[in-house]
Amino acid sequence: MCGRYHQHKPIDALALMFEVGEALDEAASFTPRWNIAPTQHAPVVRARPDGRRTLSMMRWGLVPPWALDLSGGARCINARAETAPDKPTFREPVRQRRCLVPATGWYEWQVQPDGTPKRAFTFEPTTAFTSAGVFAFAGLWSQWRPRAGGEVVETFTVLTVDANAVAAVAHARMPLLLAAGTWSHWLDPGERRVEALAPLVHTPPDAWIHARRVGPRVNSVRNDDAALLDPAT
Repeated sequence: MCGRYHQHKPIDALALMFEVGEALDEAASFTPRWNIAPTQHAPVVRARPDGRRTLSMMRWGLVPPWALDLSGGARCINARAETAPDKPTFREPVRQRRCLVPATGWYEWQVQPDGTPKRAFTFEPTTAFTSAGVFAFAGLWSQWRPRAGGEVVETFTVLTVDANAVAAVAHARMPLLLAAGTWSHWLDPGERRVEALAPLVHTPPDAWIHARRVGPRVNSVRNDDAALLDPAT
């Protein structure tokens, strides 16, 4: 499960890291975020048919084209990587609409056996994963348009896998993390074979992430500032 994350790198830094050839105007206005929540917009990297990477803003929570409205997106912020190819909502995106979701880390809440309030943790990349301080979550995207007509809304979901030992302190699932050497394969617009993508779907090594406990202010989506990453006291 990944229900909240942060992405506080500036958009020009993301464009450089992900070798983006085209950033949409709306993405250029992105400001660092420390508490991205479902249904909010965040940067997403895709590949055009010619392979050129783009960076644009999308709504978190995948909504398939046949949905009556956007409300179901809040239930599709994550998709299990192991079963997504067989699910009607995710089947086509797995084959044709894969993306990368840049993130400087994600949050999870550890349930306490004595019934005291849950403890919040941030999970962030180690230098064993990247020197850039940014994860690439494996994602899927889709487009939705109101039946009565109107603006197209682009949405995305984050794929998850079984948690490694580090992430398991708070949850049994974690985002599927993709190392830089696999990005081109994942984004390849000509690759539609699920079996060819299977080697990328696995629990990330423990060495890729580290956990740090943070304070309870992150519990509220109204709070969105750098202090959310301060260590818990």
